[in-house]
Amino acid sequence: MLCDCLRFDMLVAVLMLACLLAASGGQAQTREPDWFIVPDREAFLRLLDLEEPELAPVKTALDAGDLAAAEAAYVAYFRTKDLPSPLLTDWSAITRNPQYNTSRADGLLEGHFWDGYSVYEVPETGFDWYGSPLSCVTRFPILSTLRYAFHHTQDPKYLRFAVDHILAYMDAYPIEEFVGKSSTSGWTSHTTVAKPWYWCMIPERLSELSQTVALIRSSPEVTDDELLVILQRMYEETGYLTTQIKTWVDRRHNGGGAMISSMAQSCAILDDFPAAREWLSFDAELVAQYLDQAFYPDGMCVELTTAYSASVSVTQQRMAYALREEEAIKADRDRLAAMVTCMVALSDPTGWLPSFGDLYATTLPHYVYQPLVEWLDLPWATTVTRRTDGPLPPFTTWPTPGQEQWCGYYTMRSDWTPDARYMAIDGGPWGTTHQHGDRLSFVITAYGAKLVIDPSGTRYASNQPDAFIGGQPSGFLHNTITVDGVDEFRSEGTVSETKEPLQNTWQHGEKYSLFVSSYSFAPVKPINWERRVLFADGGYWLLQDVLTGDQDDAQVEQNFQFEADIEIEFQGTTTVATAPNGARLLLAPLDASLEPVLAIGDKTPHTTYWPSGKPTQVLRSEDGYDQKHGRGWTGRSGHKLIPAPAVTYTGKVGLPATISVALVPLAPGQDASEAARVTSRVEAGSTIWTLPIEGGTLEFVTSVDDCSVRP
Repeated sequence: MLCDCLRFDMLVAVLMLACLLAASGGQAQTREPDWFIVPDREAFLRLLDLEEPELAPVKTALDAGDLAAAEAAYVAYFRTKDLPSPLLTDWSAITRNPQYNTSRADGLLEGHFWDGYSVYEVPETGFDWYGSPLSCVTRFPILSTLRYAFHHTQDPKYLRFAVDHILAYMDAYPIEEFVGKSSTSGWTSHTTVAKPWYWCMIPERLSELSQTVALIRSSPEVTDDELLVILQRMYEETGYLTTQIKTWVDRRHNGGGAMISSMAQSCAILDDFPAAREWLSFDAELVAQYLDQAFYPDGMCVELTTAYSASVSVTQQRMAYALREEEAIKADRDRLAAMVTCMVALSDPTGWLPSFGDLYATTLPHYVYQPLVEWLDLPWATTVTRRTDGPLPPFTTWPTPGQEQWCGYYTMRSDWTPDARYMAIDGGPWGTTHQHGDRLSFVITAYGAKLVIDPSGTRYASNQPDAFIGGQPSGFLHNTITVDGVDEFRSEGTVSETKEPLQNTWQHGEKYSLFVSSYSFAPVKPINWERRVLFADGGYWLLQDVLTGDQDDAQVEQNFQFEADIEIEFQGTTTVATAPNGARLLLAPLDASLEPVLAIGDKTPHTTYWPSGKPTQVLRSEDGYDQKHGRGWTGRSGHKLIPAPAVTYTGKVGLPATISVALVPLAPGQDASEAARVTSRVEAGSTIWTLPIEGGTLEFVTSVDDCSVRP
């Protein structure tokens, strides 16, 4: 049962999947295609659990043939009933702010619309639900803005606008149009309204409807009839969702995770209906399935895009907490703990996650659900997430020593203070969706500053006049190697996900951690690239890029992408990168084979081999718009890329080649003369690098074929 979380008395045991499928999603296979459509208001009310004592007045009125009285009785009950679901916002807990900024909501009332991608000025003829450039308007992106404006001001104009918007959508897209439609259909482009049955529209729309109804139901400004119309449509669309959700959950798609959450929210609103209780039971089983199949044992989502994957993670954390009394969820405690641990481990000392893959990842509190943390008894996760005093995580490297490597993300840090030195590396498979050419790319944060970043992109599309859209998928834009103009690509046979633990070198000892992995440019180039990263004494890194292959030499580009606010200075071949707070990072080549070149916002078309291994200057194409540009960019998920310095070390090297660079962070005010000095000597065909550490030195013994650390 759901106990105090969700008041559904008829919730059956979650493990009875066969019965659940017969009662909900599976039964749809034997029903008529339009089974989820309720023919009229009386039929809708008769779907209620009329044996519930609270609904006795509704039953009495229906039995007497008084439909108006039945409607009034149910709405009166619905307006005041408890909605104790943790998946719905508790508006009573949000203190009203008399100074709340309503400018964005006021803009909506004046006809200034948006959908997360494009903008639209509503003409005098009214909102165009078919021809406007708002591809995602059918998932109700504006309702959240209106909800908060109404909550804080109690001005009914915001509620009225929200209700009218919902009703206008229903008029534009009658539920009958859903019949026979698949959730894989309905998308045209980012400048054409998507049909509401398209998978990307359904979950957010049901979620927005649930949150909005929970807020407005007690307000007299929304009529009884309007509430009933909206509730009936929610019932019908949730029924439609039961026919589609399993496909997306089986695919481990982020849409499946979103559907799970939105179905539960809708069922919380509709919990007076036995069918909604059955749907929630079905949903609970899908939560357990999704946790088991969409996340690696180390807690990372198989999608392997930190922004998307972290959002999927926190959504499932909320769902698991809501269903925590279910035996299937209790059995997944270890997986849930791994999911929280993964998010904490990936976060940098400033609280941000690296933006590996698509879109711009944000801060840790967005990706950890605190009630679940408390249920799992992980107090150190609270310390890091909330940046409070308390116990610290029992690790500084992740995966922790001895832990199996699955997702291929690795982090090493000096400690858990805000001034810690931190690196995250992407050394895993490409990921199941939203892939970028970022294998072996890394990020560095030190002394409170994000220094080296994995560049993120903009939103996917925009019709704003100054838009400069870029997805940043190509390998040459990341902190990777390009050889003879060829950047990373997905060659035939490379995997999008791993079915067994990775075997990258991930070694730890007294005062060091070592990561080693490789990438092959075959069949386009007969060259193999091995990247080695040695973290010494929690203070600095030695980076080695080893190139071997069946050719005499290669033109090399070794790229380092910095955050937008970093200033770059060259001192000979050493790069000095300075953050606004005064923290610095020295990129000090340990040989003279390559020369640094600075690019900031280069719009010159650049050739990429991503993703297919064939040269093109089209970095990405969206809605017929070809994205072309060079290095020196990052994004904030806005409508245009932001110039950001990229330093690329270039030159021709003989093969085999070992390119070694010391990456040394300096605290604000720290003199460069205090930077660690790495030296080397050659013995018996190997190069021995001496790295100073507190109280002594480390020796890193390297050759083209091997490397090892000795104290």
